[in-house]
Amino acid sequence: MEKKINDIISEKAKAIDAIIDEFLPKEEGLAKTVMTAMNYSIHVGGKRLRPMFMQETYRMFGGADEKIVHPFMSAIEMIHTYSLCHDDLPAMDNDMMRRGKKSTHAMFGEAMGILAGDALLNYAFETALSAFDLITGDEEIQQTKRIAAALRILADKAGINGMIAGQVVDIESEDAPSEVTMDTIRFIHEKKTAAMIESSMMIGAVLAGAGDEEVKTMEEIGSSVGLAFQIQDDILDITGSDEVLGKPTGSDDKNNKTTYVTLVGLDEAKNDVKRISESAMEKLSGLPGSSTEAGVFLAELIGYLIVRDR
Repeated sequence: MEKKINDIISEKAKAIDAIIDEFLPKEEGLAKTVMTAMNYSIHVGGKRLRPMFMQETYRMFGGADEKIVHPFMSAIEMIHTYSLCHDDLPAMDNDMMRRGKKSTHAMFGEAMGILAGDALLNYAFETALSAFDLITGDEEIQQTKRIAAALRILADKAGINGMIAGQVVDIESEDAPSEVTMDTIRFIHEKKTAAMIESSMMIGAVLAGAGDEEVKTMEEIGSSVGLAFQIQDDILDITGSDEVLGKPTGSDDKNNKTTYVTLVGLDEAKNDVKRISESAMEKLSGLPGSSTEAGVFLAELIGYLIVRDR
């Protein structure tokens, strides 16, 4: 009997957790509280989609030395987690729960919630930079160039032209929900969510030695996946349950927030998730390695995001 996609994702997530754990800081010294808060935030859980996309993309393009991608897999999850620490703060979304557990600021206090997020962002780049220490063999110059290129992608997609830009517009849009247009919603989704998925897939491709056009295609696929993923999140805020999601549902409606769903309706939003995801899978099918085990799994993973309930 074939394993279900949920079981495969769970198994891969556990393996990724073991990789991330190798890079987490030791909880020691006078400032150990922040290390404890950092590690707590990471261990609250999650699908590990971003490092998963990165690892499978690296494999699809025939990456030869997987340990090179491990620091970047860990770094991107640290960046994602820092953003959640800050999103949950009273000044932002003011959420006390994250994935069924207390959010970082609820557990450690607001000041430590801020500092844990700050620390995770900085530590992410310390971790990614450690990839330079893993360079071996005859391709030292090529590997150095690839790691440098990956670092540039990571910084760009996490910064003021990527995730932070989306967060800024999202916050400012809350003050005038009636003025929010579809262009604004798409900008928020593409920057706040899609940028880091783009980063994951681009970095996986770059570190594996993919060409410029292939990296560009992975960016486009990541953009579509991220947009579909966030629209599905908007849908689940209406149709999901607190128990399954591990966080309160209905918050968008309660806060009078304009979302993709409020602009186009639930049925059209569901159709758009399917259409956008299928477009991503079509682009993926045209790439070398798409028929490999990793390529097939990537397509299945994108398909799963259409029907997920959490």
